[in-house]
Amino acid sequence: MKNKLDYDFTSLEGIFQRPEPLNVFALERMGAVKDLLRDRESYSCPPSCRQCCYGSILMSYTEFTYIMLYLQESWSWEKIFALFRTRVGLLTDNDGTGTLLCPFLQEDAEKEHCSIYPARPLICRVFGTTAAPCEEPINPSAMEESLFYRAYDLLYYGHGRENFIALNLHKNWAVYEAPFALWCLADNSKETRIYLYNLIAGQKNSFNAVLYDREKCNFFVYRSGYKTILNQ
Repeated sequence: MKNKLDYDFTSLEGIFQRPEPLNVFALERMGAVKDLLRDRESYSCPPSCRQCCYGSILMSYTEFTYIMLYLQESWSWEKIFALFRTRVGLLTDNDGTGTLLCPFLQEDAEKEHCSIYPARPLICRVFGTTAAPCEEPINPSAMEESLFYRAYDLLYYGHGRENFIALNLHKNWAVYEAPFALWCLADNSKETRIYLYNLIAGQKNSFNAVLYDREKCNFFVYRSGYKTILNQ
């Protein structure tokens, strides 16, 4: 059995009660991304492949909001509860320091491995292109780098690149990009944000989430116990 973060994700309620303007923003921006990438998401991946689904699937707060809206619209509450009870917070190892697995990966399915395929994040939309190394001899479709960054800007920035989208975590830290489980904690309540901050600061592991230091004005991650500053 895979290890999980030591938190009862079924207790979260705040993530289902976000402001309506935020929901509208997420719907508009994700709709614009889908329009932008239409006719560019051409994969030649075999249906049995799920290689790109492992590792940390990072997303913006906009994408997280869109996924939450999709779940509430398309899934029953029983199915959502089961997801949060059994899948959200799963880790790749048994010592609590590994990579967070995507809770939407249907590992036992012969095909259609993603349970939220219509709402999948940007990185999943460009995987299957030259962004992912493939074990099988296929020809990934090419995607212009400029197109990817236009989509990226729509999801991660407000009006202009000086106004990026992040969620305050604790004092000077904000979450900029994170796996689904960490967004759940960051978006739920003050108590869960404190829990997440203590988890990251205590373990010196951000689970590949990108954080922003508002005091020092830089983006950073914790990797193998070390704080790594990223290029802005």
